[in-house]
Parts: sequence; structure tokens; C-alpha cells
Amino acid sequence: MTKNRPNEVVYHVLSHHIDHYRQSKKIFKTDYDSHMITIAVFTHFLYGTLNPSHEKYQHEDLEWGEMYPLVKGLSKNKEQYLDKLSLFSLSHVLDMPKESVRRKVYALCKAKQLEYSVKDGVTIGDNFEVMAKKIAPIDLLSMDKAIRAIQKNGGISKIIKNIKRPK
Repeated sequence: MTKNRPNEVVYHVLSHHIDHYRQSKKIFKTDYDSHMITIAVFTHFLYGTLNPSHEKYQHEDLEWGEMYPLVKGLSKNKEQYLDKLSLFSLSHVLDMPKESVRRKVYALCKAKQLEYSVKDGVTIGDNFEVMAKKIAPIDLLSMDKAIRAIQKNGGISKIIKNIKRPK
């Protein structure tokens, strides 16, 4: 029988967020807003590997090591991937001022985490893969603890059933 301890779930979920924040600053050596810009860029191009209109990049069982070169190739091949990621789009998605996004993208380009041109938009940079591979195992282990706490306490459905949603 599982014991319903929402405080344990909240503790592990918040611990995951704190750990991700600390590790991203340590590994990527940027502020958290810059890290979120990098994640948004990676997510945009990772979506291209899932999007059926990009048949060349569909892989149902993509191996961990294959993900980064595939996304980097996708972000560089604008003939195959027509959805350019603009500074404005990043600003909108992250609810950040466009000028802040522009400054942070330029700094991330200097660190080669991202690349940017007006023609091609924001793409994955040469140094992103190395840093992402450093944070991923740490992040996944932290996430695993949170998921185990949720499962131990009856699953997400049981937990959210008692949460009052704002109207």
C-alpha cells in the first residue's frame, strides 16, 4: 500500500529544479535565462526530428549519441528544415524582452553554444553537444528521483486530483 505524502513529492520535484539550476550554471557557465534560451533552441530543432514533414530526420528509436549530431545537422540544413527560429520567436516563447534575448544569443554565440544569422536564425552551436552530454546524466538522475517519489505516492493522477486549479 502506498502512503500519500505530497510533501515528499514536492520536495523531490523542487530539489530537481534546484539541482538543474545549479548544474546548468556550473556546466554551461551562463545565467539561467541564457540556459533557457539554449534549451529552447535545442527543443525547436529536436522537434524537427519528431515532425512528420521532415521524413529524413524521423527516427523512432533514436540513440542518445545520435541525437545531437542529428539536431545539429538539422539546424544547419535550412533546405530540409524551413522553420527558422528567430530572436522574436525566442523572445515570445520565453516571455523575455527581445533585446535581452538578442544580447544573450550573441554571448552564447561567442561561447559557440549557439550560432545566429539573420538569414538562418538561431541554431545549435559547436560546443552545445559537449555541455549537454555533461548535464544530461545528472539531470536525468535528479528527474528519476522525482518520478520515483511520484510513483511511490500513488502516481500523478492521485496527486493532482487534490490540487485546486486556478480559474
